[in-house]
Amino acid sequence: MKVSLTACAAAALMLAMAPAQADEYVYGSWFGASHRVNTKALQPYLAMVEEATGGEVTWKFVPGSQLASGAATPEAVGTGLMDAGLTMAPYQPRMLPATNLIFSHSLIGDDFLASVGAMNETLMLGCPQCKDEFNRNDAVGFGGYGTSPYLFMCRGEPRTMADLQGLKIRGSGGGVSIIELLGGTPVSMTGNEFPTAMERGTLDCVLGSVQWLNSFGLKDMTDTVINAPMGMGGPPVLMYVNRDAWQSMTPEQRAAHIDLTPDLVTMATFDANIEGDQIAIDAGKAAGITFVDGGEDFQEVMRQRDEIQYGLNVENAKKAGVENPEAILDFYLASYERWKTIIAEEVGDDPEAFREAIRREVYSKVDPDAL
Repeated sequence: MKVSLTACAAAALMLAMAPAQADEYVYGSWFGASHRVNTKALQPYLAMVEEATGGEVTWKFVPGSQLASGAATPEAVGTGLMDAGLTMAPYQPRMLPATNLIFSHSLIGDDFLASVGAMNETLMLGCPQCKDEFNRNDAVGFGGYGTSPYLFMCRGEPRTMADLQGLKIRGSGGGVSIIELLGGTPVSMTGNEFPTAMERGTLDCVLGSVQWLNSFGLKDMTDTVINAPMGMGGPPVLMYVNRDAWQSMTPEQRAAHIDLTPDLVTMATFDANIEGDQIAIDAGKAAGITFVDGGEDFQEVMRQRDEIQYGLNVENAKKAGVENPEAILDFYLASYERWKTIIAEEVGDDPEAFREAIRREVYSKVDPDAL
């Protein structure tokens, strides 16, 4: 059958005018469905990406370890079982040794916002080996977040450092060394494991964010929270994306993800963590949990930790194959000091000012096509 040129032109015009077909990707989160990082940060961010791409990119969100646990996420993303997930380097230190180096170095103090700024800046701009190891594992990574200073959440009534000696305490990253310094026994467990261990009494304490009272259900098995800042660590990588999936997107679609990452980091920081911490504290007190001040002994432990951690982390990183780990840590520590000034002089506690600072200092300098 002969088809006229006019008919062909009309068909081509109709095809050009048709809406672009959406590409659906799958995000697997090992956090529970109601975890605030899911509901207050990741899901809103993925919806913003869909809107920014005119519906051409959509993300199916699958929470609760339905696709992979925290430890299994890097491999699940790399093999394409899912297109993206939240990755914690301490769960797979052999796969991600440079990223784990950052995670293992405890930032001293309680300047949470500065820590998040430094974590993102180091991950994206100060750690080429982080990018290289993502690449080796068939992934790209961006969008780090942090947690407020870790506290001890315990069964029973420990009040002092002496009370913690000999107790089995879950820790990760730099927390392992802190637990050892105060005489406890560090136990390595993922977020999927330690709530059950606390419930059964095979674990005495968890060193972590107070928000975990709610997000991991520790409120029901915690009797005491020791209010002493025990360092800040991170970053958990919010967007750990399969490299083939990332490359299948257009440059504009990749750019939309990066352009909106300051929003993702800000939502994870303020809406998920800061607000979540206060909700958890209020709920914990209402449930009868005792909050006690840690005092000078705990501050002394952190001073000891800070004296030894640089050399310890450098040595461990070299054993894991990281080249010149000093350069990564020096960048990280200098960034933390610089971000303290940015927070004090520009941001305060203003989420919008924080978002703009993260955009200006970090993500405006990231080339989506070079990840």
